[in-house]
Amino acid sequence: MAISEPTWAVVATVDESPAVVQAFVAWHLSLGAGHVFLYCDRPDDAVQDAVAHLSQVTVVACDDAHWLRICKSRPDRHQIRQVRNARDAYARTDMDWLVHIDADEFLWSQVPIAQHLSAVSDAADCLVIPVAERVHLAGARNQSIFEGAFRRPYVSSTPKGRAVFGPDYSMTYRGLNGHAQGKVFVRTGRPLRLSIHRAQSQGGEDEVASVRADCDQLELLHFDGLTPLQWTFKLARMAHALVTKGGMRPSPHRRKQANALLANPDKAFEIYHRLKTADEAQQALLQRHDLWTAPAFEPVPALREWFPDQAIDLAPDAIDDWLRRHKQHVLAFLTE
Repeated sequence: MAISEPTWAVVATVDESPAVVQAFVAWHLSLGAGHVFLYCDRPDDAVQDAVAHLSQVTVVACDDAHWLRICKSRPDRHQIRQVRNARDAYARTDMDWLVHIDADEFLWSQVPIAQHLSAVSDAADCLVIPVAERVHLAGARNQSIFEGAFRRPYVSSTPKGRAVFGPDYSMTYRGLNGHAQGKVFVRTGRPLRLSIHRAQSQGGEDEVASVRADCDQLELLHFDGLTPLQWTFKLARMAHALVTKGGMRPSPHRRKQANALLANPDKAFEIYHRLKTADEAQQALLQRHDLWTAPAFEPVPALREWFPDQAIDLAPDAIDDWLRRHKQHVLAFLTE
């Protein structure tokens, strides 16, 4: 009797350009996801109509009724909203595994993801997916928000890290501008509570048993800062949340990034490229330390398959136009 392969689902709380979310959906369905849960942080998000034809996608508008159902009222902090939504999807899914990631994070695998999941011992509740963060190549003129290569986190001492990553290493965590922890696949049907990066026992005191994937076989590609403007927006949102007491305390490296931005808002794009561009010399250093990877990542074929009748623009200017239309109030915080 043949043993069926494990099934898996993805959950994300989204508030991005519909094009980004459509790429997220299409890519993961093309990898074999049995279901995608999208929790729209803005109840009127236009992406709901864009994915309505896909039976594999469940869209939840995060309106007052939604928050009343799962936690009485809308949490002020977006990280808490993400966790609440992930736990809701965990309770709802009929898939064997669930991974909680962001809309700018894309799984990448050398083999079908079900093969990785089927190899996990039943004693383990989670499979940790290591992260690699997108880096731009010096001199490149990007036609798509998804172009570039990726760098992996550095685990040695700070002086050595500064020698590899340069003088801005203190504005990173292990050489990455975002997170270095990665994310996890969580086995469903068990008394677990999802968080941002890991899962805990139902009591919430301890992390659960997990195994770590080989980064050359399964990795999380993080497009932190899809464009310079989007990176600026996210830091401005964090700073605004701190001022209004609506955000969680940022990690030290994120605070340094925000402080650099607030000190010189007119140099936001310069700071972005300083942190996120690698020349040939740094690329060689990263390669020497096995911190450089350039997987074949191209979501356009998946978009054509799952959204054949929709024109989807992944150009940086198109994403920035959306940000200016929908997030100008946050960007304006930098000049107030």
